[in-house]
Amino acid sequence: MAIELSELIKPIHFFKIIVTEILHQEKLMIPIKFVKKYGESLPKAICLKTPNGEDWELSLVRSDGKIWFEKGWKEFADYHSLSHGHLLLFKYGKTCYFEVRIFDNSGLEIKYPFKRVEVNNEEDCGASQKRKAYSSFEIGSTSCVKKHKGKHVNAAHERAESFITRNPSFVVVMYASYVEHHFALNIPSEFGRRHFDLDKKKGDIYFQVLDNDRVWSAKYSIKKRLGTTQTKFELSRKWRDFVEDNNLKVGDVCKFELIHSTNMTFQVHIFKETH
Repeated sequence: MAIELSELIKPIHFFKIIVTEILHQEKLMIPIKFVKKYGESLPKAICLKTPNGEDWELSLVRSDGKIWFEKGWKEFADYHSLSHGHLLLFKYGKTCYFEVRIFDNSGLEIKYPFKRVEVNNEEDCGASQKRKAYSSFEIGSTSCVKKHKGKHVNAAHERAESFITRNPSFVVVMYASYVEHHFALNIPSEFGRRHFDLDKKKGDIYFQVLDNDRVWSAKYSIKKRLGTTQTKFELSRKWRDFVEDNNLKVGDVCKFELIHSTNMTFQVHIFKETH
């Protein structure tokens, strides 16, 4: 169905209420009525723009007349600590952007996380290439940027990436769900497949930091992501102790260096984010 230019100029709004099932699916379906009317005009990748000026690139997946926000959605949800009962209000006015506002269970708009640091780097919003900027994965998630200047980069993340380790390592940017609410940290799947015993579905993991003799223990689990064949590696039980004892905050970055593979012990290098 062709869409008149005048219809695209006028913003279209829709909302989605987050429920636990959506969080487990790690994707968000766009309303059917919106898809029927405007779906043909949507590109394969779009940008979600939040009121604090952040842009997030997400891929769209189409199947049987339905469209989902998929790749990049989980990172967006984790970064904003979305949980059951949150309401997201979307405004669509261009072929590239969806503006989105997030409201918590009380009906009030959330306090958005701080805006990431910008460095000079021109890229077009329509470009769908992967970028390493500010991601919880060893190979970064996508992040859409403005058409003029401004690739978003967390300064602490840059320092962590440039820090050289002798042993296998991965980098994680601390989301609110990692250090404030759920205290469940995701280990990059690629690293997990290479260095964890995949026959064990759960086990112990240990952490050390420089200039401290203490060893923190936690539990990890290995399971399939719901509805996919992908493997998920997650820390949960006792990870909170390490977070609180080392005063980890949203935006801080940890580089986990595997120093003993037999008992899964990591040296954790912490890079504090400066606001």
